[in-house]
Amino acid sequence: MSDPTESYSDHISEAAMFKLHPPGTFPICACPAFDEQAIHDLMRVSREVRVVTQPFPVVGLILTGSVARGEGALVVDTQLGSRWLSDLEFHVVLERSRSAPGRELDRALIDMARAINSDPPNRDRGLRVGFNSILAPQIKRLRPAIFSREMLEHGKLLWGEPAALPLPRWWQERRVDIPLLDGFRLLNNRIVQQIDARWRYEKFGGADVLHSYTLQKFWIELATSLSVFLGRYRTSYRERRAELTSHFKSNPGFLGDTGRLLVARLSDAIEVKLGRVLPPPCTNEAFDEAARAAAVVWYWETDQLLLRNSGTAGWRSILSRIRRAETYTQRIRDWARLLLNRKSSSRELVGDVSAALRAGSAANSIYAAACILDFFWNDFAVGSVQGAENIASLSNLLGIHAVPSLDARWVAAQAVVARWDRHLRFAPR
Repeated sequence: MSDPTESYSDHISEAAMFKLHPPGTFPICACPAFDEQAIHDLMRVSREVRVVTQPFPVVGLILTGSVARGEGALVVDTQLGSRWLSDLEFHVVLERSRSAPGRELDRALIDMARAINSDPPNRDRGLRVGFNSILAPQIKRLRPAIFSREMLEHGKLLWGEPAALPLPRWWQERRVDIPLLDGFRLLNNRIVQQIDARWRYEKFGGADVLHSYTLQKFWIELATSLSVFLGRYRTSYRERRAELTSHFKSNPGFLGDTGRLLVARLSDAIEVKLGRVLPPPCTNEAFDEAARAAAVVWYWETDQLLLRNSGTAGWRSILSRIRRAETYTQRIRDWARLLLNRKSSSRELVGDVSAALRAGSAANSIYAAACILDFFWNDFAVGSVQGAENIASLSNLLGIHAVPSLDARWVAAQAVVARWDRHLRFAPR
């Protein structure tokens, strides 16, 4: 395995603290031709955040994700000039304890994101923003993970006070090994997004470029998860492709046909992500292909986590694999997130808690249901014995009542996505 520090040691020496990077002082798009419009959009959102957060003890706005890495994706739109494929992701940093100001800030950020994303000109151009509030001391306590490593290596402080944003000691000391469970959870999260895109595609149809883009992005994140297990994770798309391609070239039998397919689809997806080609249209066959590859990687990763080759890869083993792979610490953290989440209604909370009790944790119920849906999507047919069993299992995991039908998978997919959104969007207070 390659040295996990070699590609970013130069970044760390410069990262004693976040440095100010106002919009326009760093590349945004993989295709520079779109930078001017992207900078204009970013400046506008940045100014709006500053105005909305003025009443709160906010000490900085950090841009994260592919746009912060200079790998933001836009495509040509014949009527509007350009259209966003990447989201704009931000962390609003609070100076002190959340409590009442924190909750009020979260509400303000949710309202602002909703207003920006639903504004017709923004919606037509695919401009989507997401905000997360975080305490400055929490940045110092961040654990090594894909999210924290990418934010610390590439995050851009658009405005604020650099000295108020302390960095974790492990980052400054170059101890940044990413836990395998973090890579596994990334894969599970992307499986949820995959079924969200698929049910919408099936129900509403049409050549929605966002669904096509989600499918391409899935291949990148499937490779990202796998790269964590192989010790070859890199934060940039180009480096990630090079590392995975090198591994499969050196190990041509690894994952068999799925491995060769992954290399090919990863290369195509990164070309889309870099803005060099448009994403190909969605098809049921493309979703099936992605689901089969996801299942192969998912079962292989759980074997690595459980330190044995279980030999069983049916739907009945999914929940037990997830439960055994989950650590006690992670389970406690998931329960804390669920019980301390004040954003859910009483009815939603009761349903979420009931499902978590049956599955061991809220995350288990969400991810197990998502995997059953994704891996066995075509088995939900009327009259199918396995389809009926799968629906019964999903009803138990999600606390819903569904009868075997093709529509049942759409109902279950919406329930998974709604629960996932409630569970992951809001960290414990």
